[in-house]
Amino acid sequence: MNQLTASMRMAFASPIFRFEVPNASALNEKLIEEANALREASAGVRRSNRRGWHSEANLMKYPGPGSTELSNSIKEAVNLATKAISPDFRFSEHRLATNAWFNINAKHAYNVPHRHEGFVWSGCYYVTTPKLVGSQSGSIEFLSPLTVPGEYRQLRAECFTDKISIQPNAGDMLIFPSYLMHWVFPNEANEQRVTMAFNAIYVAKDAHS
Repeated sequence: MNQLTASMRMAFASPIFRFEVPNASALNEKLIEEANALREASAGVRRSNRRGWHSEANLMKYPGPGSTELSNSIKEAVNLATKAISPDFRFSEHRLATNAWFNINAKHAYNVPHRHEGFVWSGCYYVTTPKLVGSQSGSIEFLSPLTVPGEYRQLRAECFTDKISIQPNAGDMLIFPSYLMHWVFPNEANEQRVTMAFNAIYVAKDAHS
């Protein structure tokens, strides 16, 4: 009996990358110090954050050693993500435009559903991730950009789900398409939760900006 052969295309899929940043413990100590110093110097801004502190989005140029090191890792990871989904992308013809900011979420702080318009990639690096057993505390949840009929739930396939939750560890970096709606569960731990979020887009080198 002849066997069927098949190929598959993940049409309309939304990739979510998870990187582990090397030497995270030493890096995170620097980032905690820089985040706390910036919070002492500024009241921050209000975006999707509720009860939490959100810095200005200028950390890709901030001179702190931790921020500088992480900024380089962010650029490397964004390029790796781009290469993974578009092997023929012409990096030599583009430059990467980015911004980044600290989030400090104390107990009960969270981020409401939002997306990052005007960019291609968005992401988050996790500096501290206090955990509680059996809790979604601090998890990030992505909402599907597609309307999938309920009967697809019987397949138990991640590609047909309407939401995906991830609870990262300290040292993890998530990168995802900026159009994905997402939000962050309230921090239920007593310790503060510190992250650096970022956006990225490729701009043609001959573009005026």
